[in-house]
Amino acid sequence: MSNQTMTTLPPTGSSASAARRMVEAAIADSDLTLLLDEALLLVTELVTNAIVHAGTDLDVHIEVDDDRLRVEVVDRTPGLLHVVHESPTETREGGRGLFLLDALASEWGTRHFGWGKSVWFVLLTDAAAAPATDGDGRHVGVRTARHVLPETPVRPRRDIGWLLGLPLDVEQQLSPTQLIAELLHRLSDGVGVPQCWVYAQAADDERRWDLVATNDPTAAAPAVETVRRAAQNKTDELAREGMLLIPLQSASGAFGAVALERGADLDPEDDALARLVAERIGVILRDDRARVTQLRSRGSLALLAEASEMFAGTLDVQLGMTLATQLVVPRFARWSAVWATDERVPRLMAIAHADEERLETLRSTLSGPDGELLAMRLARDLVERRPNLLPGSELPTELGEERSGEVLALPLIARRRLVGLLIVGRPAGGIFGADDVSLLNDLGRRTAVAVDSARLYEESTSIAQALQASLLPPTLPDSSVSEFGARYAAAGEGNEVGGDFYDVFELPDGGWGVAIGDVCGKGAEAAAITGMARNILRLLVRDGVPPPPALRRLNDAILELGDRGRFCTALLGTIKPDDDRLRLTFSSAGHPAPALLRADGSVSFVGRSGTLLGILSEVELAEDTVVLAPGDALVFYTDGVTERRNGNMMFGEHNLLACLRSAAGASADAIAGLLEEHVQRFGVARDDLAVLVVRCTGKARAVAAPPSALSVAAF
Repeated sequence: MSNQTMTTLPPTGSSASAARRMVEAAIADSDLTLLLDEALLLVTELVTNAIVHAGTDLDVHIEVDDDRLRVEVVDRTPGLLHVVHESPTETREGGRGLFLLDALASEWGTRHFGWGKSVWFVLLTDAAAAPATDGDGRHVGVRTARHVLPETPVRPRRDIGWLLGLPLDVEQQLSPTQLIAELLHRLSDGVGVPQCWVYAQAADDERRWDLVATNDPTAAAPAVETVRRAAQNKTDELAREGMLLIPLQSASGAFGAVALERGADLDPEDDALARLVAERIGVILRDDRARVTQLRSRGSLALLAEASEMFAGTLDVQLGMTLATQLVVPRFARWSAVWATDERVPRLMAIAHADEERLETLRSTLSGPDGELLAMRLARDLVERRPNLLPGSELPTELGEERSGEVLALPLIARRRLVGLLIVGRPAGGIFGADDVSLLNDLGRRTAVAVDSARLYEESTSIAQALQASLLPPTLPDSSVSEFGARYAAAGEGNEVGGDFYDVFELPDGGWGVAIGDVCGKGAEAAAITGMARNILRLLVRDGVPPPPALRRLNDAILELGDRGRFCTALLGTIKPDDDRLRLTFSSAGHPAPALLRADGSVSFVGRSGTLLGILSEVELAEDTVVLAPGDALVFYTDGVTERRNGNMMFGEHNLLACLRSAAGASADAIAGLLEEHVQRFGVARDDLAVLVVRCTGKARAVAAPPSALSVAAF
């Protein structure tokens, strides 16, 4: 035998309390008291949602059987329910109502009419929730309950245990805001105050307070700033209006408050109950704040780790600054920009905007005169090395909507110098909290170090490239009977100068001098020896000194450097044209023997090796001569060619000879390029590589025509 109750309630906040009393009264004389917590929670949710989203009179239908409770809330607004289809997350509270129905109700559903709609739910006792069967043992359609209710005694309305919380399995289904709202409803029912409100510090900014929960969303709440001031300064401005304000305390002071309308008139017992509930709410808020802080810290650490990993992967100033803006937008800001301050006038390097259509306007404005003045002023203001918060109204007028919010300017400081400015902007209503500023400041420091490291790398690379270029001939000479080809590749990073060198220079008598060498080591010390060796050999050979004495003079110069000296190998020679041939006279000081490539494809090593330079005061050197016929080539190289490794194998002399055989008949430049390609493909570079090729072209020189021919031509 079922007992049915129906009433119509107005769209006001008191209707939720009225519906709760109806459900409590309907259950009081039945065996369904174990369902009271869930029933009150769900009917409150449905009535509150109907008031907020429909705003019409409500019909509440309650049906009680021996083992079943059915509640239906009907509003008078046709159409769809306000449903959020995605599950609630840690940061999104809205849309939990129907998910709560699905979690707690045994059955629930909706009905739609031409004039309105309804949401209903059914709660079953444990016995009724068990699947029923017919005479043949087949199951009939009764939905199994989602959880098992604990067996607890019936609690009076003002029972402390009932006022302070719900069963654990029910609480676990609720968000902190929903649990606080339920406690406020119970407090309102228990001590008889019409409205209750809870305020607390905002999660993203401790300077701002927000309204967290209320038992009546339609009632006008006290001003947030008034509550904050009264709670933190312990003023009585709300007490004069008959309101009871209970501050929520933490170690650093009041972080929230519970406000009760007409609470000033409570008797001592009810006042004590109210303060117990407020303390319970404070515990919930503190736990939630700790959870949110942990999540934020975890997210901040993840962002900084991601930033560090991305910055570690680049040694490019432009890319580093671009990454900084992209890490900020859209996670922490609507737009962002970075200026470099290493020049007299700040230079816009990168921008990002959540709305790509605004990018061009942002770029053109910030890179223009007004943006330049803004950057110069910020660079001057940020000399104190701390973030600067300024209103968007100080931005150039051309930016329009970007001027409505706040702008945070952060100095990018590395090694005690300002290397750039990072500015991030939020739209109107977006406030930078202390946690945001701290995180962005950490990101700025990482950006600054990455950018400065990239700048130093680019500078050192540029210096190294300029120095390396100064150690090699800018161009190779050419003539009617000879051609030259060369290749050079340093094995180190871009900011390391290699120790290998080659040189080709003209001689006063019309020939050429050639040199190739390998100084031990890399970097500035090796470059100093390389530059010295190149210049000494040039000067001596141009003054007519033969290769062996010139190499001995270089050996003496290296030994005079003492500990600063380094041993090296070198090969020095002179080239003299001889009709359509080339005569090469050269001397080797511990350098690999050059390879002679004949026009017919035969190849062999020529010359004798002498003593390494820079070790002994007396060196043994020989002088060899090779004559190149048309099509012949002499290939000089450093040990970076033959000693290139691939695992346990070396490129070696046999691969060198095979490569040169395949290049027979090619130009000097083609021979050098083919050899370099084969070596590079063979294995990973661990040493510098230098190749110099001298080839005899055999082109005949122009001679005067015989007189008879000239006579014929004249006619």
